[in-house]
Amino acid sequence: MSSVRRVFAVVDSDSYLKWAATTLERLSEQWGVDHELRVVIASSPIAPSVVQQHAATAETRWSQKPLEVMKPGELRQALRDWSPDCVLLAATGPVVEWVADMAAALPAPPVLLTGIPGMALPARRRGLRFRRRVHGWIVHSLREKTEYQALLDDEEQQCTLIVSPLPFLPRRHGDHAGSSSPRIDRLVFTTQAKVPSARHQREAILMALHDTAVAHPDVSVVVKVRAVAGEQQTHNELFPYDVLWQDMCANQPQLDAHLITFASGPLSDWLIPGTAHVTVSSTAALESLAVGLPTGIIGDFGVNERLLNAVFLDSGCVMALEDIPHLQFPEPDPTWLRTNYFHDFPSELPATLDALLALRDSGTLVTSPASKGVREWRRKYRNRLRSTLPEQVVEAAKVVRGRR
Repeated sequence: MSSVRRVFAVVDSDSYLKWAATTLERLSEQWGVDHELRVVIASSPIAPSVVQQHAATAETRWSQKPLEVMKPGELRQALRDWSPDCVLLAATGPVVEWVADMAAALPAPPVLLTGIPGMALPARRRGLRFRRRVHGWIVHSLREKTEYQALLDDEEQQCTLIVSPLPFLPRRHGDHAGSSSPRIDRLVFTTQAKVPSARHQREAILMALHDTAVAHPDVSVVVKVRAVAGEQQTHNELFPYDVLWQDMCANQPQLDAHLITFASGPLSDWLIPGTAHVTVSSTAALESLAVGLPTGIIGDFGVNERLLNAVFLDSGCVMALEDIPHLQFPEPDPTWLRTNYFHDFPSELPATLDALLALRDSGTLVTSPASKGVREWRRKYRNRLRSTLPEQVVEAAKVVRGRR
């Protein structure tokens, strides 16, 4: 056995890349053993562009470096050649499932770790089933651990939950998000692809941002997007905000298109003193809270699991669209902070990974069997196929299948 531990991360989208790169960076800082780290991208319709890769890997050792994009056959060969001690499955469920099968079939099967980037609530049964073969699941709050453990028990699924702070969150100092009346020079709205989904809801947000810019000419208003035209993200977006804003301005001459700026790239570039931040449901809210910036969760469309923001229900951060132009932001609740992502104990990842590797070394690490059956085989085959075909072919196949 080599004294150098090898960790091989497989990602498939920009959000998972950011999570994997920063998770491994934090592990490297805290781990007391010699190690090598490698990150590759599984070929996929949602694979990040070069620009998205640079944004996702900012402030890590992979910053500005080209990452390998691998199809299933190439990935299998890379796993065989590199023979990792641990594989971090940082990808959407369908990709995790077939890569886990591939890794478990190696001559020396590695420890399999996984996790969800950002806020991983609510815990979903389908996500667990895709990840049924993993040995360790990284969660980021005490609340996440409680909810995932309950679901694991209900599914009779064996997996070690590992509590570790969100790797890209700065270290938070104190219980309050800055001054109650800080100077605000810019307002940043961070988007999510899935929520809110309705066009009129997104238009209402853009109108509130426009009204803010009109009411405060000295405040710049920025919509921080995850992808620009032609780029993919973890979830497809039906009404991109930048395109929607162009349509609104074309049809409503009273709107000034230049009052709202759209920006991509690292979020950290915008989370600086003088910024206030609003969102409907985004891990970005945790990032702004961590650095003490005024932060609001828009509650007009609901605060619930459907909108992926139920975790903020008792946070003290929920605000109305009509309050945004007043630039009056709520204060987060200290108890909520400690339960949700701002706990004050160190990461469990280094010690837990050591324990799992010790089981592997002794030959006592148990890996759950692969799901079997014709239906499961077809699902895995279809998901692997998505990693070998151009996006246009995948989308055409969806249309044809939908006509049957």
